[in-house]
Amino acid sequence: MDRQNDLRQQQNVPEFICQERLDTNSPIAFKEPLPGAWNLHREYLSTKTKEEKERKASRFRTELDPEDVKLVNELGHLSADKLMEYVRTLQNTALSLGEEEAAQFSRAKLLKILEK
Repeated sequence: MDRQNDLRQQQNVPEFICQERLDTNSPIAFKEPLPGAWNLHREYLSTKTKEEKERKASRFRTELDPEDVKLVNELGHLSADKLMEYVRTLQNTALSLGEEEAAQFSRAKLLKILEK
């Protein structure tokens, strides 16, 4: 420890060590607990009825169309390589769609279609 202090003094590096100790058990320093995000989250969850919690949990299952369920099942049966190929195809399709959309917006801007 003394060696480190000697090196710091030689290099003129200030030492940023706080010697102060906060006693968190002190009733004077911390008279009441401070509310935090976890307490707020817990209160929010406790205000919901059991019915609301169940509805929220089952909402995901009910919002899927039969076509979506079929797609998820098909993707679940693909091998890792086939799944990566599917994702790459999806990315390429999204990229080409984005490029086409950008071209159409540029065209609309040139034709002043979007102006008010």
